[in-house]
Amino acid sequence: MVSSCLASEGKTTTISNLASVMSELSKKILLIDLDLRKPAVHKQFSLSNRHGLTDLLLNKDDFNAYLNNIHPGLDVITSGKIPANPTEIINSNAIKGLLNRLADYYDYIFLDTPPVALVSDPLIIASFSDAVILTVAYSETERDAIKKSVDSLKQVNANIIGTVLNKIPLSKHNKYYYSYY
Repeated sequence: MVSSCLASEGKTTTISNLASVMSELSKKILLIDLDLRKPAVHKQFSLSNRHGLTDLLLNKDDFNAYLNNIHPGLDVITSGKIPANPTEIINSNAIKGLLNRLADYYDYIFLDTPPVALVSDPLIIASFSDAVILTVAYSETERDAIKKSVDSLKQVNANIIGTVLNKIPLSKHNKYYYSYY
């Protein structure tokens, strides 16, 4: 699972890039947009979001009909229509059952979620995810927001494996700038 503390910290770009890179390592990767409030994975890959995860769960369809193959080794399931009750869907046995079935077909399943500090959905998802990566925007995300997000994730026993520091300005005057050698 990849999330952020707040909106616009780059979590969807981060998870999309991570999934793409992992697929280049000859791994079968599935990226699912579990942000059922403001989905964005479909935009990253220029996909339609007309049908997706919510339709799959509500219609109890075969998941293969909802797979979008991006390139060899990388499939995407978009969120689909925004439901009236996203938390209820996220907390359902149907989503957990689907993820268990999908685990038989993929080496890694990446879950894009809403920001931790805004809604409870990512905390529910973190409770059944193997690992959590938190995306933090350089010079934008306040320490209190990071601390509260990490504390919330720890309360559900989330396995936080790392943080991605995002939006670092690249200039010669910045200590994070590296010249070509």
